[in-house]
Amino acid sequence: MRRVWIFAGMAVLASVMMVTKAAGVCKPSPAARGDAKIQENAASASARLLKAMEGTWTITDTLSPDAKNPKGVQGAGTIVWRPGPGGFSVVEEFHSKQGEQDVNGLGMMWWDEGSKGFHTIWCDSTNPGGCIDFKNVARWEGPDLVLQEDYELNGKKFTFKEVFGEFSELGFKQTLYGGEAGKDLKVDEVIEAKRKM
Repeated sequence: MRRVWIFAGMAVLASVMMVTKAAGVCKPSPAARGDAKIQENAASASARLLKAMEGTWTITDTLSPDAKNPKGVQGAGTIVWRPGPGGFSVVEEFHSKQGEQDVNGLGMMWWDEGSKGFHTIWCDSTNPGGCIDFKNVARWEGPDLVLQEDYELNGKKFTFKEVFGEFSELGFKQTLYGGEAGKDLKVDEVIEAKRKM
């Protein structure tokens, strides 16, 4: 629900990138071309991510108050994290009943050797633009996985930040922040995941 507003300014960028890829301007990554060391790095990076998050998780989802929902919104649902094809990527399947709205999402992350981080695509049912193809990569910062992206909306610059942390065998926490670029970010959404038994 909230992600469509956070990412609205990035939808144009994603469209341009998809057209560029469709036109054949982008070349296959070294991993796709078969570089053994890069494939090993990609598999190792995906294994670390899966060690932290693989499985089916029951979630509670708390969206901060805003103009539309002055009391905020509570949600509940599931997240499934699993290996992608060949073990070189990681897939996230998200479902949350946020108030009266069912939100479904699909994310993919894979190791980008050149950027030394995880390239990320996120698609969800609240985004009329379809998917967001992030230009920045997610990186481990100590025990946390962090993705931060600046974007423009209506002539103003904003920052989105997503932090996966507090990992244990039983759960993890995912916090999404947003705000004007260069200013303190506010918590937009907190997802707490508990391993489904």
